[in-house]
Amino acid sequence: MSETDCPSGQTCTDTGNCLSNCEELAAIFRALGHPARLAIIKQLATCNDACCGEIVSHLPLAQSTVSQHLQVLKDAGLLICDTRGRNCHYLLNRQKLNRAEICSREFWEDLNALSPSCADMENPVPVETG
Repeated sequence: MSETDCPSGQTCTDTGNCLSNCEELAAIFRALGHPARLAIIKQLATCNDACCGEIVSHLPLAQSTVSQHLQVLKDAGLLICDTRGRNCHYLLNRQKLNRAEICSREFWEDLNALSPSCADMENPVPVETG
């Protein structure tokens, strides 16, 4: 088990590792939290790698805007930059994206396990007012 994995059945209050997972997932969600960055990820998924200009040619965005979004994705570890001469070719960091998928799935599974049942939601406990 890695230092950021939580044993099954533990809640975030059981270990600091779960908080680390939440922080990691939040950073990934922030990086993916813009439609342009999602489009860049999808574009890079169709090829092995691409330079900024190639990505720009597939998106209705200025080169400077794409460059800024690429930097956010790179800083989050979702992209790898392979420098070739004066050009940087970007490729997906599949390992980090896989980790993001696992953390996200675990988060939603944990959340669903902690959720009150639908029956409880349909018959809420009345609150007395004074």
